[in-house]
Amino acid sequence: MPSFASDIHPEYFSGIDGAVWLDEQLIERHKSARSYADLVRHAWYLRQRDSRLAGELLSIAQEVGAGEPGGVDWRLRALLTGAELLRLHGDIVDAEAALEQVGEQLDRLDQADIILLGDWSFLSAELSLAKGRTSDAQAHLSDAIAHYAGDDTRRLMAEGALAFQQQYERPIEAQRRWDDHFAQALVAHPATQAYVQAYRGSICFQFGQFPDAIRRWTDGYEAALTAGALSLAIQLAAMIGSSFANLYDLPTAMEWKERAYDLAKGTRWPFSVGMTLASMAETTVTLQNHVRARELFEEALTYIGDNANTRRHVILFNAYGNLLLELRNPEEALSLFDRGRALAQTLDQPDIEAPSLAGAALALARQGDLEGARQAAERSRLLAVEHQYPYHEIQALQALAEVQKIHDHGDPRRAIATLEEAVTIANTMDRFVVRSDLFSALAVNYESLGDHERALHYERRSRESWQRNFDRQNGARIQALQVRFDTARAKAEAEHHRKLAEAEATRAAELDRANQTLERLGVIGQEITARLDGESVFTTLSRHLHDLMHANTLFVGLKDEANQVIDIRYRTEDGKRLPPRQVLLASDNLSARCVRDNQEILVAWGDRVNPNSVAGTRHMRTVLFRPLALGSRVLGVVSVQSDRPNAYGPRELLIFRTICAYGAIAMANAEAYQQLDRAVGETREALQRLVQQEKMAALGQLVAGVAHEVNTPLGVTLSAVSQLNDSIRHLHGQVEKGLLTRSVLTEALDNGRELAALAQRNVTRAADMIRTFKGVAVDHGSDERRVFELGEYLSEIMSLIRARVAGNGNRIEIDVAPIQMDTYPGALAQVITNLVANIADHAYAPDRPGRIILRGRSLDAYMVEIAVVDQGTGIPGDILPKVFDPFFTTRRAAGSMGLGLHVVFNQVTQRLNGSITIDSVLGQGTVATVRIPREVPGFVPAAFFPVHA
Repeated sequence: MPSFASDIHPEYFSGIDGAVWLDEQLIERHKSARSYADLVRHAWYLRQRDSRLAGELLSIAQEVGAGEPGGVDWRLRALLTGAELLRLHGDIVDAEAALEQVGEQLDRLDQADIILLGDWSFLSAELSLAKGRTSDAQAHLSDAIAHYAGDDTRRLMAEGALAFQQQYERPIEAQRRWDDHFAQALVAHPATQAYVQAYRGSICFQFGQFPDAIRRWTDGYEAALTAGALSLAIQLAAMIGSSFANLYDLPTAMEWKERAYDLAKGTRWPFSVGMTLASMAETTVTLQNHVRARELFEEALTYIGDNANTRRHVILFNAYGNLLLELRNPEEALSLFDRGRALAQTLDQPDIEAPSLAGAALALARQGDLEGARQAAERSRLLAVEHQYPYHEIQALQALAEVQKIHDHGDPRRAIATLEEAVTIANTMDRFVVRSDLFSALAVNYESLGDHERALHYERRSRESWQRNFDRQNGARIQALQVRFDTARAKAEAEHHRKLAEAEATRAAELDRANQTLERLGVIGQEITARLDGESVFTTLSRHLHDLMHANTLFVGLKDEANQVIDIRYRTEDGKRLPPRQVLLASDNLSARCVRDNQEILVAWGDRVNPNSVAGTRHMRTVLFRPLALGSRVLGVVSVQSDRPNAYGPRELLIFRTICAYGAIAMANAEAYQQLDRAVGETREALQRLVQQEKMAALGQLVAGVAHEVNTPLGVTLSAVSQLNDSIRHLHGQVEKGLLTRSVLTEALDNGRELAALAQRNVTRAADMIRTFKGVAVDHGSDERRVFELGEYLSEIMSLIRARVAGNGNRIEIDVAPIQMDTYPGALAQVITNLVANIADHAYAPDRPGRIILRGRSLDAYMVEIAVVDQGTGIPGDILPKVFDPFFTTRRAAGSMGLGLHVVFNQVTQRLNGSITIDSVLGQGTVATVRIPREVPGFVPAAFFPVHA
């Protein structure tokens, strides 16, 4: 059975800044002392910070031997360190042999250290990734997580690494598994932060949220540098560059990629150097410097050699192949595409295999192998269709069209049909802007066919697409500018806070310059002030204060000005978390006095009774309180307490004051971020309330329609009952006077029967309408899905709102096929109500009524299309793109909030998992087309296809 041996194994990555481990005096002391454990520990921490120096320390340790207690574990740690050095320097075979040796020795031990087992599994995962075996890597990471059960820092780090890998294959499943888990975890250690932020940024990147990806990855990059995870830092820097490239900020993208290259070049790790060169080459291609890009690609290939095993290699081969196609070198391009395709198949990643096949098709076609080109294009298309990659399907169709045109000796007809199919696919992709080259190709082909009208049509669409892409790029550049501004501002604020902290540290240093603890305090201050939430600040304060001074009890209290209390949220005693408590600000408690007077308090109680002791806690002989203050502004109080007498002398006071100064700055930052988060939350809640008001307004329209429709049958019923009552009174009078005859009685009965039947019909009609309204109203007010018949349900809805839209003579026409649905009727009712109401408000003038047509049909076994059509004034072209924007309206003077179509869009795309488009021709009318599944699924992925990282 494995056992924990926490006293002999170091952290996986160091939790403090690398300056400590790169200190020359410390290294020389370890060399001269020739302590095997110290040498191996130091080499372990330096294995990525300075792999050359780590190797030198391992060589000295090997000379010393492992003749001290725990020597077996330290020998295994030395082998693990050597294995990683081999992997980093590209010696994959030797690295694998070294890891196998460690694994065999661990198996032979009766009680192997479980943390060593976890570290072996983590390093085995890194080696599997270097060999392109992603499934093996994930299995090893899962093993590491199990071994790290007793080490939260290592376990969270391994979980972050596993999530980072899983999001490449199944981003939605990764989100469901990891997002809430990491949100609830205490992600404090720099290595843990680095891997978790790498995962979070990658999820943002997958869904096109490039500014958020940059922010997440930048945090991960800084944490990775702090922890000494240099390999991950290099990867994240290159990925940040890719995000800026997706925002069309190419200079900043190149700056980050060069930063990644500079880090990699310093390490001399072949894979890292090659991949950063390739990443720079990709951006250089975008900058149209093809000669320099080719030089970079070629240099990258020299570093990679035959060790091409990862996803990044496939992306490199595809990018370089596309460049060679532009440079009219299809032979070399084909070789690269074939390498990329083969590796993508091995990795089982079809999203990068499809582009390899499409590129190979173009290369084969330009070499004259038209049959091979056709087969490659068809395989690319089948792969894209099978895995639902419409973006790659369009690429495959464009390649196929080029092959067809060459095969047909310039006859463009087959190529036109293929390109038209690509346009059809592009038109179904929500928010996808078709590249202008697709329309340009169609325009050229139609022109060569003599169809100048179609050629002109697609030339116009090409210009429109170019303009939309240009506008999109400008918007993205603005986002990138904002990200750079936010980053610069954050750095400026951090620099300002750092200077404040350094000033406090300098004053403390004047009291005791000989105290080497000050060097560490500067590093600790940077770590504390980098925290942006109270829990992280407390965790960091607690860790460093416990390391540097004796503290059985530690707490942090924040001043609550509104309630005149000190809210002591963070309390620990003997390493255990205590429940929070509050202290009145006006009390005699030492915490309250410290905050009120903005003064430090030190009391040596000795064996005297402390009147401020909290029930259930131990007696502390020395207590120290210091306000968390920025100038005259007091934010709270920090207290450390010891069961030792006179525990805090000048050294401890110096440490405590300095760390409290950093803590005050960090707490101020955390408070500012909390206020910002609250403001954002309140804004979102306000929008939700407005949307709910819009929903209730739609229900109100139904109520008004029902009231109008019910009024007529009830009026008829009242008139019939009144006449029947008069007839009965007349008959009764005839009886009393003795004038009743058979003919009079018969006439009265016939008349009564007709009036009763008339009343019954109209009461039944009113009851049916009220029953229908109740059903639709329940759907509006609930959020449940159910099975219903589409034609009947839409007819019910239109009957209820007929009075709302037909009051000025508008005619409603319904042509809906009988289709069984299993979805959310309330959401559908609101969509139809809002669309029809929008027509009534905008399409027809009060004196010019028109037709409102509702059509519904099945597109296939899964999808249904509902069209709401009018023949009114239409929507101007400059307004059409804005109709779904919240608060956009052309009738604000009439009291419209501009949320009607925004609610429609949200209900269709989010609740009904469908899509909606609005097409309009000015002066001819508008068509709103809703496409929704007959049976609503659990999830429909967003149609967004970012550039690969």
